[in-house]
Amino acid sequence: MLAPSRELDGLDRRIVGALQVNGRASWRRIAEVLGEPFSTVTRRGIALLDSSIVRVAGLVTLGPTHLVEVHCEPSRLVAIAEELSRDLDAIFVYALTGPTRLLFEVQARPGRLSSLVLEELPALDGVVQVSASPVMEYFRTVAEWHPGPVTAEETAALQEMPPPPSRPSASGALDDVDSHLVRILVADGRVPVTELGEAVGLSAPAVRRRLNTLLEEGTLSVRAIVEPSDIGLPIEAVVWVRTAPSDAVEVGRLLAEAPGVRYAVMAMGEFQLMANVTLASLNELRDFLTSSPWAARALAVRSSLVVRAYKRGGVRMPALG
Repeated sequence: MLAPSRELDGLDRRIVGALQVNGRASWRRIAEVLGEPFSTVTRRGIALLDSSIVRVAGLVTLGPTHLVEVHCEPSRLVAIAEELSRDLDAIFVYALTGPTRLLFEVQARPGRLSSLVLEELPALDGVVQVSASPVMEYFRTVAEWHPGPVTAEETAALQEMPPPPSRPSASGALDDVDSHLVRILVADGRVPVTELGEAVGLSAPAVRRRLNTLLEEGTLSVRAIVEPSDIGLPIEAVVWVRTAPSDAVEVGRLLAEAPGVRYAVMAMGEFQLMANVTLASLNELRDFLTSSPWAARALAVRSSLVVRAYKRGGVRMPALG
Protein backbone atom coordinates (compact mmCIF):
# COMPACT_ATOMS: atom_id res chain seq x y z
CA MET A 1 0.00 0.00 0.00
CA LEU A 2 1.28 3.46 -0.86
CA ALA A 3 0.16 5.50 2.14
CA PRO A 4 1.42 8.23 4.46
CA SER A 5 2.57 7.26 7.92
CA ARG A 6 1.00 8.63 11.07
CA GLU A 7 4.56 9.03 12.37
CA LEU A 8 4.41 6.82 15.44
CA ASP A 9 7.46 7.50 17.58
CA GLY A 10 9.94 4.87 18.73
CA LEU A 11 8.17 3.85 21.94
CA ASP A 12 4.75 3.66 20.30
CA ARG A 13 6.23 1.40 17.62
CA ARG A 14 7.79 -0.81 20.28
CA ILE A 15 4.45 -1.11 22.08
CA VAL A 16 2.76 -2.00 18.79
CA GLY A 17 5.53 -4.53 18.16
CA ALA A 18 4.97 -6.09 21.58
CA LEU A 19 1.23 -6.40 20.89
CA GLN A 20 2.00 -8.06 17.56
CA VAL A 21 4.01 -10.68 19.43
CA ASN A 22 1.36 -11.19 22.12
CA GLY A 23 -1.84 -9.23 21.78
CA ARG A 24 -3.04 -10.37 25.20
CA ALA A 25 0.09 -9.43 27.14
CA SER A 26 -0.68 -7.13 30.06
CA TRP A 27 0.63 -3.58 30.05
CA ARG A 28 2.71 -4.48 33.09
CA ARG A 29 4.30 -7.40 31.25
CA ILE A 30 4.99 -5.28 28.18
CA ALA A 31 6.54 -2.55 30.34
CA GLU A 32 8.79 -5.07 32.11
CA VAL A 33 9.98 -6.64 28.86
CA LEU A 34 10.56 -3.32 27.09
CA GLY A 35 12.21 -1.77 30.14
CA GLU A 36 9.86 1.21 30.17
CA PRO A 37 7.77 2.77 32.99
CA PHE A 38 4.48 0.94 33.56
CA SER A 39 2.46 4.16 33.62
CA THR A 40 3.93 5.34 30.33
CA VAL A 41 3.33 2.03 28.55
CA THR A 42 -0.23 1.84 29.90
CA ARG A 43 -1.08 5.40 28.86
CA ARG A 44 0.40 5.06 25.41
CA GLY A 45 -0.96 1.57 24.84
CA ILE A 46 -4.50 2.60 25.74
CA ALA A 47 -4.19 5.65 23.47
CA LEU A 48 -3.09 3.44 20.56
CA LEU A 49 -6.09 1.16 21.07
CA ASP A 50 -8.58 4.00 21.62
CA SER A 51 -7.45 5.69 18.40
CA SER A 52 -7.76 2.38 16.48
CA ILE A 53 -4.20 2.77 15.22
CA VAL A 54 -3.83 -0.76 16.54
CA ARG A 55 -6.69 -3.15 17.23
CA VAL A 56 -6.37 -6.50 18.96
CA ALA A 57 -8.93 -9.04 17.82
CA GLY A 58 -9.46 -12.77 17.83
CA LEU A 59 -9.78 -14.72 14.59
CA VAL A 60 -11.50 -18.09 14.64
CA THR A 61 -10.59 -20.79 12.10
CA LEU A 62 -13.11 -23.60 11.80
CA GLY A 63 -12.48 -24.77 8.26
CA PRO A 64 -10.32 -24.51 5.14
CA THR A 65 -9.56 -21.15 3.59
CA HIS A 66 -9.47 -20.03 -0.02
CA LEU A 67 -7.85 -17.19 -1.92
CA VAL A 68 -10.41 -15.56 -4.20
CA GLU A 69 -9.48 -13.21 -7.04
CA VAL A 70 -12.17 -10.90 -8.37
CA HIS A 71 -11.95 -9.02 -11.65
CA CYS A 72 -14.42 -6.17 -11.67
CA GLU A 73 -15.35 -2.95 -13.40
CA PRO A 74 -13.16 -0.14 -12.02
CA SER A 75 -16.14 2.05 -11.20
CA ARG A 76 -17.59 -0.69 -8.97
CA LEU A 77 -14.39 -1.70 -7.17
CA VAL A 78 -14.96 0.27 -3.96
CA ALA A 79 -18.58 -0.86 -3.56
CA ILE A 80 -17.66 -4.51 -4.17
CA ALA A 81 -14.71 -4.33 -1.78
CA GLU A 82 -16.91 -2.83 0.95
CA GLU A 83 -19.46 -5.59 0.41
CA LEU A 84 -16.79 -8.29 0.65
CA SER A 85 -15.37 -6.75 3.82
CA ARG A 86 -18.77 -7.17 5.50
CA ASP A 87 -18.66 -10.93 4.90
CA LEU A 88 -18.03 -12.51 8.31
CA ASP A 89 -16.03 -15.33 6.68
CA ALA A 90 -13.61 -12.94 4.91
CA ILE A 91 -10.21 -12.65 6.59
CA PHE A 92 -8.60 -9.98 4.41
CA VAL A 93 -9.79 -7.91 1.45
CA TYR A 94 -7.21 -6.05 -0.68
CA ALA A 95 -7.60 -3.74 -3.66
CA LEU A 96 -4.69 -4.22 -6.06
CA THR A 97 -3.14 -2.33 -8.94
CA GLY A 98 -3.89 -5.25 -11.28
CA PRO A 99 -4.42 -7.37 -13.24
CA THR A 100 -6.59 -8.81 -10.45
CA ARG A 101 -8.40 -5.86 -8.90
CA LEU A 102 -9.54 -7.49 -5.65
CA LEU A 103 -8.03 -10.33 -3.62
CA PHE A 104 -9.54 -11.77 -0.49
CA GLU A 105 -9.13 -14.78 1.76
CA VAL A 106 -12.28 -16.48 2.96
CA GLN A 107 -13.14 -19.39 5.21
CA ALA A 108 -15.32 -21.73 3.19
CA ARG A 109 -17.76 -23.61 5.36
CA PRO A 110 -19.30 -26.75 3.80
CA GLY A 111 -21.19 -25.69 0.69
CA ARG A 112 -20.12 -22.04 0.95
CA LEU A 113 -17.43 -22.10 -1.74
CA SER A 114 -19.73 -23.20 -4.54
CA SER A 115 -22.35 -20.67 -3.46
CA LEU A 116 -19.77 -17.90 -3.25
CA VAL A 117 -18.13 -18.55 -6.62
CA LEU A 118 -21.19 -19.54 -8.63
CA GLU A 119 -23.92 -17.37 -7.13
CA GLU A 120 -22.99 -14.70 -4.57
CA LEU A 121 -20.05 -13.01 -6.29
CA PRO A 122 -21.38 -13.16 -9.88
CA ALA A 123 -24.59 -11.55 -8.60
CA LEU A 124 -22.71 -8.43 -7.47
CA ASP A 125 -23.04 -5.59 -9.95
CA GLY A 126 -19.71 -5.03 -11.68
CA VAL A 127 -18.09 -8.43 -11.10
CA VAL A 128 -16.60 -9.71 -14.36
CA GLN A 129 -14.70 -12.86 -13.36
CA VAL A 130 -14.06 -14.90 -10.21
CA SER A 131 -11.44 -17.55 -9.42
CA ALA A 132 -10.79 -19.38 -6.16
CA SER A 133 -7.82 -21.43 -4.94
CA PRO A 134 -7.78 -23.49 -1.73
CA VAL A 135 -4.94 -22.75 0.68
CA MET A 136 -2.99 -25.98 1.22
CA GLU A 137 -0.21 -24.83 3.53
CA TYR A 138 0.70 -21.76 5.56
CA PHE A 139 4.38 -20.86 5.66
CA ARG A 140 3.69 -17.67 7.60
CA THR A 141 0.55 -16.04 8.95
CA VAL A 142 0.01 -12.46 10.05
CA ALA A 143 -0.06 -13.74 13.64
CA GLU A 144 3.65 -14.53 13.15
CA TRP A 145 4.52 -11.18 11.56
CA HIS A 146 6.66 -9.25 14.04
CA PRO A 147 8.18 -6.26 12.20
CA GLY A 148 8.20 -3.93 15.19
CA PRO A 149 11.46 -2.81 16.80
CA VAL A 150 11.50 -5.48 19.51
CA THR A 151 14.55 -7.69 19.94
CA ALA A 152 14.65 -11.47 19.68
CA GLU A 153 15.03 -11.67 23.45
CA GLU A 154 12.02 -9.42 24.00
CA THR A 155 9.99 -11.45 21.53
CA ALA A 156 10.83 -14.69 23.34
CA ALA A 157 9.89 -13.12 26.68
CA LEU A 158 6.50 -12.01 25.36
CA GLN A 159 5.53 -15.16 23.47
CA GLU A 160 3.29 -17.61 25.29
CA MET A 161 1.85 -19.84 22.56
CA PRO A 162 3.38 -21.89 19.72
CA PRO A 163 2.77 -20.71 16.15
CA PRO A 164 -0.51 -21.84 14.56
CA PRO A 165 -0.64 -25.10 12.55
CA SER A 166 0.87 -24.81 9.08
CA ARG A 167 -1.83 -26.86 7.40
CA PRO A 168 -5.42 -25.62 7.51
CA SER A 169 -7.89 -28.10 8.91
CA ALA A 170 -11.48 -28.20 10.03
CA SER A 171 -11.56 -27.97 13.80
CA GLY A 172 -15.20 -28.96 14.08
CA ALA A 173 -18.01 -27.22 15.90
CA LEU A 174 -17.38 -25.36 19.14
CA ASP A 175 -19.45 -26.02 22.22
CA ASP A 176 -21.61 -23.23 23.63
CA VAL A 177 -18.98 -22.00 26.09
CA ASP A 178 -16.16 -21.87 23.54
CA SER A 179 -18.48 -20.18 21.05
CA HIS A 180 -19.26 -17.49 23.63
CA LEU A 181 -15.57 -17.00 24.43
CA VAL A 182 -14.70 -16.70 20.76
CA ARG A 183 -17.44 -14.13 20.11
CA ILE A 184 -16.12 -11.94 22.91
CA LEU A 185 -12.50 -12.21 21.78
CA VAL A 186 -13.31 -11.55 18.13
CA ALA A 187 -14.70 -8.19 19.26
CA ASP A 188 -11.85 -7.47 21.70
CA GLY A 189 -8.88 -9.80 21.93
CA ARG A 190 -7.64 -8.23 25.17
CA VAL A 191 -10.63 -8.97 27.41
CA PRO A 192 -9.08 -10.30 30.67
CA VAL A 193 -9.60 -13.90 31.74
CA THR A 194 -11.55 -12.79 34.82
CA GLU A 195 -14.07 -10.91 32.66
CA LEU A 196 -14.32 -13.86 30.28
CA GLY A 197 -15.07 -16.10 33.25
CA GLU A 198 -17.83 -13.81 34.46
CA ALA A 199 -19.35 -13.74 30.97
CA VAL A 200 -19.48 -17.54 30.57
CA GLY A 201 -19.99 -18.52 34.22
CA LEU A 202 -16.66 -20.30 34.73
CA SER A 203 -13.67 -19.78 36.98
CA ALA A 204 -10.63 -17.97 35.62
CA PRO A 205 -8.50 -21.17 35.62
CA ALA A 206 -11.20 -23.02 33.66
CA VAL A 207 -11.41 -20.23 31.11
CA ARG A 208 -7.63 -20.10 30.83
CA ARG A 209 -7.52 -23.85 30.06
CA ARG A 210 -10.18 -23.48 27.37
CA LEU A 211 -8.46 -20.45 25.89
CA ASN A 212 -5.08 -22.19 25.80
CA THR A 213 -6.63 -25.18 24.03
CA LEU A 214 -8.26 -22.96 21.40
CA LEU A 215 -4.96 -21.14 20.81
CA GLU A 216 -2.79 -24.28 20.75
CA GLU A 217 -5.09 -26.04 18.26
CA GLY A 218 -5.14 -23.00 15.99
CA THR A 219 -8.91 -22.65 16.29
CA LEU A 220 -8.37 -19.16 17.69
CA SER A 221 -5.57 -16.69 17.12
CA VAL A 222 -5.30 -13.23 18.67
CA ARG A 223 -3.79 -10.64 16.37
CA ALA A 224 -2.76 -7.02 16.64
CA ILE A 225 -4.05 -5.35 13.49
CA VAL A 226 -2.12 -2.30 12.29
CA GLU A 227 -1.64 -0.53 8.98
CA PRO A 228 1.95 -1.28 7.90
CA SER A 229 2.40 2.36 6.88
CA ASP A 230 1.88 3.41 10.51
CA ILE A 231 4.99 1.49 11.54
CA GLY A 232 7.20 2.72 8.72
CA LEU A 233 6.31 0.21 5.99
CA PRO A 234 4.32 2.17 3.37
CA ILE A 235 4.98 -0.19 0.43
CA GLU A 236 2.69 -3.22 0.41
CA ALA A 237 2.47 -5.79 -2.36
CA VAL A 238 1.08 -9.21 -3.19
CA VAL A 239 3.43 -11.60 -4.98
CA TRP A 240 2.50 -14.83 -6.74
CA VAL A 241 5.30 -17.31 -7.49
CA ARG A 242 5.36 -20.29 -9.85
CA THR A 243 7.91 -23.03 -9.19
CA ALA A 244 8.55 -26.59 -10.24
CA PRO A 245 5.99 -28.67 -8.29
CA SER A 246 8.73 -30.53 -6.41
CA ASP A 247 10.26 -27.21 -5.30
CA ALA A 248 7.08 -25.56 -4.02
CA VAL A 249 7.49 -26.38 -0.32
CA GLU A 250 11.16 -25.41 -0.14
CA VAL A 251 10.63 -22.19 -2.10
CA GLY A 252 7.61 -21.42 0.08
CA ARG A 253 9.78 -21.67 3.18
CA LEU A 254 12.43 -19.43 1.62
CA LEU A 255 9.72 -16.96 0.69
CA ALA A 256 8.39 -16.88 4.26
CA GLU A 257 11.89 -16.20 5.61
CA ALA A 258 12.47 -13.19 3.36
CA PRO A 259 12.44 -9.77 5.08
CA GLY A 260 9.10 -8.03 4.84
CA VAL A 261 6.90 -11.09 4.32
CA ARG A 262 3.89 -10.98 6.62
CA TYR A 263 1.93 -13.85 5.03
CA ALA A 264 2.95 -16.71 2.73
CA VAL A 265 0.93 -19.72 1.59
CA MET A 266 0.79 -22.56 -0.90
CA ALA A 267 -2.41 -22.66 -2.93
CA MET A 268 -3.75 -24.43 -5.99
CA GLY A 269 -3.33 -22.81 -9.37
CA GLU A 270 -0.77 -21.83 -11.97
CA PHE A 271 1.17 -19.92 -9.29
CA GLN A 272 1.54 -22.26 -6.32
CA LEU A 273 2.79 -19.66 -3.84
CA MET A 274 1.42 -16.31 -2.71
CA ALA A 275 2.92 -13.79 -0.31
CA ASN A 276 1.89 -10.46 1.16
CA VAL A 277 4.95 -8.26 1.72
CA THR A 278 5.38 -4.87 3.41
CA LEU A 279 8.54 -2.81 2.98
CA ALA A 280 9.91 0.67 3.58
CA SER A 281 10.58 1.64 -0.05
CA LEU A 282 10.22 0.65 -3.68
CA ASN A 283 13.97 -0.01 -3.72
CA GLU A 284 13.46 -2.64 -1.02
CA LEU A 285 10.61 -4.14 -3.07
CA ARG A 286 12.87 -4.30 -6.13
CA ASP A 287 15.53 -6.12 -4.11
CA PHE A 288 12.91 -8.47 -2.66
CA LEU A 289 11.71 -9.41 -6.15
CA THR A 290 15.14 -9.81 -7.73
CA SER A 291 17.74 -10.67 -5.09
CA SER A 292 16.01 -12.81 -2.47
CA PRO A 293 17.06 -16.49 -2.19
CA TRP A 294 13.58 -17.64 -3.22
CA ALA A 295 13.78 -15.63 -6.46
CA ALA A 296 16.55 -17.84 -7.84
CA ARG A 297 14.19 -20.83 -7.66
CA ALA A 298 11.14 -19.11 -9.18
CA LEU A 299 10.01 -19.98 -12.69
CA ALA A 300 7.70 -16.97 -12.93
CA VAL A 301 6.55 -14.13 -10.69
CA ARG A 302 3.44 -11.95 -10.78
CA SER A 303 3.15 -8.97 -8.44
CA SER A 304 0.76 -6.14 -7.63
CA LEU A 305 0.78 -3.26 -5.19
CA VAL A 306 -1.88 -3.20 -2.50
CA VAL A 307 -3.54 0.19 -2.87
CA ARG A 308 -6.01 -0.26 -0.03
CA ALA A 309 -6.86 -2.85 2.61
CA TYR A 310 -10.57 -3.03 3.37
CA LYS A 311 -10.14 -5.82 5.90
CA ARG A 312 -7.19 -7.27 7.81
CA GLY A 313 -7.17 -10.25 10.15
CA GLY A 314 -10.96 -10.40 10.12
CA VAL A 315 -11.23 -6.72 11.11
CA ARG A 316 -12.78 -4.12 8.81
CA MET A 317 -10.46 -1.18 8.31
CA PRO A 318 -11.68 2.41 8.72
CA ALA A 319 -12.51 4.47 5.67
CA LEU A 320 -9.72 6.63 4.32
CA GLY A 321 -10.06 10.26 5.18
